Amino acid sequence: MCPMYALGIRMGKKALEVLGRPRENGVKLIAVVEYKNCLSDGLQYVCGTTYGKNNLYCLDYGKFAASFYDLANSRSVRISVKRDILEKVLEFGLKGQEVKKLPPSNREEEAREHFKSGAEIVEELNKLPDEKLFSFSEAPLFKPAEEPSLKHEICQRCGEVVLKDYVKVKNGKLLCIPCYSNFS
Repeated sequence: MCPMYALGIRMGKKALEVLGRPRENGVKLIAVVEYKNCLSDGLQYVCGTTYGKNNLYCLDYGKFAASFYDLANSRSVRISVKRDILEKVLEFGLKGQEVKKLPPSNREEEAREHFKSGAEIVEELNKLPDEKLFSFSEAPLFKPAEEPSLKHEICQRCGEVVLKDYVKVKNGKLLCIPCYSNFS
């Protein structure tokens, strides 16, 4: 298991505990992650917040933290991974990036060893109390951006449906973003 995913699971559980609520089945809980990686996968799994329900957002700050907003009771919390824990997990991630760069013929043994070390890190993390893993603070104010309208057009180059808010016009033609970028 990925150590960052394991931290996301623990972070999500702790957020639900702090907010005094169960996993979200609707849209009354919002999670805002500060970087897209396995941490957000773990908390998404535990909290029930998803990009599809528009209650999971990413403010790509390159930080390993998330804010949680319970709209039902007006409570919120920001949770970040503590520095010493994060440095160890990032070291594991850097090693994983190196393994991915190896030619496939040389990668199998290195990957097996890497996964083994990841499992060991997860085991260590699971033994630690939440207070050793995370810092807690007040969540900053957050107002989700308005969702795009579902009104749509047909791209006059590729023929695919594109939301109206994403349509570009070039030489009088309504185009999706990829066709606009490649239009000659």
